[in-house]
Amino acid sequence: MREGGGGVGPRSARMAAAKAKGRGGGSGASKGKKERDELMVELAADVARSIARAELAKGRTGSILIFFPGWKEIKDTMKVLEGLPREESNALLILPLHSEVPATEQQRVFDKAPEGKIKIILSTNIAESSVTINDVLAVVDTGLVKQMDYNPEKTMSEMATVATSRASATQRTGRAGRVAAGVCYRLYSRAMFEAMAERPTPEIQRTELESTCLQTAKFKAPTTTVHDFLSEALDPPAEATVDSAMDRLKKLGAIVEVPAPTGAENTATRELLTHLGNILTELPLDPAVGRMLAVGSVMGCLDPVLTAAAVMSSRDPFLQPTYARDEAQAARKRFSDTSDVQAILRAYADWRYEIVKSSYYGAVQWARDNFLSAQGLDTITTLRRTLLGDLIKTGLVSPEDLEPGQRRGQDELSGNAVVNRHAQNEALITAVLATGFPSNLAARRTHAHFGVMRTEREDNAGIHPGSVVFHRAPPRGRDQAALADWVMYSEMVSSSQVFIRGVSAMNPEQVMLFGGSKLKKCEAVSTPPVSDGGKGPLLGADGLPTRSVAPSSRALAAANSPVAVIDDWIMVMSSCADTAELLEDVRGELDAALALKTMNPRQPLSPAFVSIIDAVAGTMTLVQKRNDLALNRFGPSQSSARGGGGGIRSGGAGRAGLNSRPGYGGGNGAAGAAPKKAGRLQRNAEGKFVRV
Repeated sequence: MREGGGGVGPRSARMAAAKAKGRGGGSGASKGKKERDELMVELAADVARSIARAELAKGRTGSILIFFPGWKEIKDTMKVLEGLPREESNALLILPLHSEVPATEQQRVFDKAPEGKIKIILSTNIAESSVTINDVLAVVDTGLVKQMDYNPEKTMSEMATVATSRASATQRTGRAGRVAAGVCYRLYSRAMFEAMAERPTPEIQRTELESTCLQTAKFKAPTTTVHDFLSEALDPPAEATVDSAMDRLKKLGAIVEVPAPTGAENTATRELLTHLGNILTELPLDPAVGRMLAVGSVMGCLDPVLTAAAVMSSRDPFLQPTYARDEAQAARKRFSDTSDVQAILRAYADWRYEIVKSSYYGAVQWARDNFLSAQGLDTITTLRRTLLGDLIKTGLVSPEDLEPGQRRGQDELSGNAVVNRHAQNEALITAVLATGFPSNLAARRTHAHFGVMRTEREDNAGIHPGSVVFHRAPPRGRDQAALADWVMYSEMVSSSQVFIRGVSAMNPEQVMLFGGSKLKKCEAVSTPPVSDGGKGPLLGADGLPTRSVAPSSRALAAANSPVAVIDDWIMVMSSCADTAELLEDVRGELDAALALKTMNPRQPLSPAFVSIIDAVAGTMTLVQKRNDLALNRFGPSQSSARGGGGGIRSGGAGRAGLNSRPGYGGGNGAAGAAPKKAGRLQRNAEGKFVRV
């Protein structure tokens, strides 16, 4: 066959293995997964080694492209190739191509191979069509790919290594021989190729469908259900996936079900968009992130939430180079060790300050020093401006809330805008983020199960090792934050185990006022109505969460009785009989404020609603001060103010003590010396940056 001007011929793994120390392709079939993975790595490395030797003997230079399913296999192959004898390894230039690799390193795959060397490019399926490398002499195809599939029953995405499709295998073959004759070595048999699916699984059948269902609800006929509409698609999604998406949209308040009108021929329940749902359809975002923006505008902390929305819609700006992973993780934790999102918000705000203080090029150097991608931070800025324009169109933001930028299209929110009056309140910001993920709460289990979190549906979830909240061992010493009893997370995935990602520590007040989708009072009960076999976590309304215990092992005193339950699994305990009514009233008023604002986006909220919102924000301020006091973070400030997306914080250099009360999970202080600044940056009455 011909591709790009060169001949390309697929060859079986048997022929490739014969050239690579005589290994047979079927020897891994009877071994476990680990042994099969090791064999795949060794076989691919040996094939590449043999090809490189043959090409160098012909005096040719270029690239050998190897397709692997994931990052682990790439790293293992790098170790094998780097461990070759020096005279052999010196002739190879080993280049990984993966999203984990910084963009500057990825660009090296396009450079011409040095004289007398062969580039060995270790890639995932990103090199199938997203990038074109012109000097590829040979392709080595393992025939595998990592695929994320959504499990509606567990409401999580599951990462699995599966066989690629025949269409993708053919696409991989075409990567060779674009400028000269090339060959593709397939490390699988012809029978395995024929058994592959003809094409990849359509995205609509393996991903979450909240955005799809929301847009469908907008354009479908009133008497047609979302499920019936999508069932007519060429590749219809599973009914359970649609049901899961609709359930989440209802919890977000984007869709409601109403009975059919009296006398209607079609008596099926109508699925209608709420006013909030209509606004969410106008935002190019996941509905959960869009709801965060709407709530942020109502609660007066829009600027940092706008940054968070941009972050959740783009790549993580923190870099994790393979040669300095520990240093990169330490740099991330210097911004925050209790919230992944707050770490990025603070880093972005410091980036903005560095641009103002010195220059863009000085900020780029600062970003490098802190393992941040300047390109990623610029992307956040671009997305912020785009989303801000969308919010203006919906009416949630008034043009009067803006201050002009240096160029057209670079307007920013004014520091004095009504939607920004609480932008410095980090506890409120975290609480607002939780409103976009009402079901994504997790409780820490007892010390006997260190590192294990319990969610509404999963008893054994771990915090992802890449999170700033992750701990390999219980904190010891006064310089480490206490573990949080409660966290929110943006996603739960299953790979080697179940992990939660995008984690932020939460306090009881944040959970009670903003967590979950519904709170209901408990009637007279003798034991908490917990789920999961009596293992549900208990949350004390006095600010002291109790541990997750079985009701049978606990005698409830009248002075500390269950008064309310959130989403049927989070119990609120209190010695005050009015606690449930107060929580119902406050949560109800906040919901009413959001409903009223989305009904009339351009109409200011009434003074009564503003007073309630300001009171709740004041409560969150007290929460933040309590955290700061518990961590003794009232030394000299070493971190700048957050002028454009993060609120203002004072981050002490280290900590002098631990919080003695469980559940208050640390504050937002740095886990070491933060980047030094002379005081804090704040906007004055004219909206300009000044030092305080």
